[in-house]
Amino acid sequence: MAVLVVVMEVKTKTLAPCVQKDDMSQIYPVYKTADIIVLASPMYYWGITGQLKCAFDRLFAIAELNPNYENPQKECILLMASEGNTSDNFAPVKAFYEGLISHLGWKNLGIVYAGGNMNIGDILNKPEQLKQAEDLGKSI
Repeated sequence: MAVLVVVMEVKTKTLAPCVQKDDMSQIYPVYKTADIIVLASPMYYWGITGQLKCAFDRLFAIAELNPNYENPQKECILLMASEGNTSDNFAPVKAFYEGLISHLGWKNLGIVYAGGNMNIGDILNKPEQLKQAEDLGKSI
């Protein structure tokens, strides 16, 4: 199961956890019941996209519904494409992802770093990267 979330800032503790009324109200219930979260992002300046980061900032609304600010327990996968293709290139993303799932108490199910993809469609010429993602998907 995959969830893509775009979110903002939180101020209330109601059943609709965010004061901002937008499509996030459709995402919150799906997020709460999802078993697995798949984070898929191109690399932007050695990190995930701003949109994906904002999603996690806004998901704090769900934690605020709990007395101890606990997040729902999830399993998680990271899929990332980038131009660079070295371990140094992916190190900042790896540190962020590991810190995120550690603080949330989530379990990592796997990571696929698809480097060397400069242009749209480049990954189609890298069957090993596509197979790695496919194999990870089949494993869940």
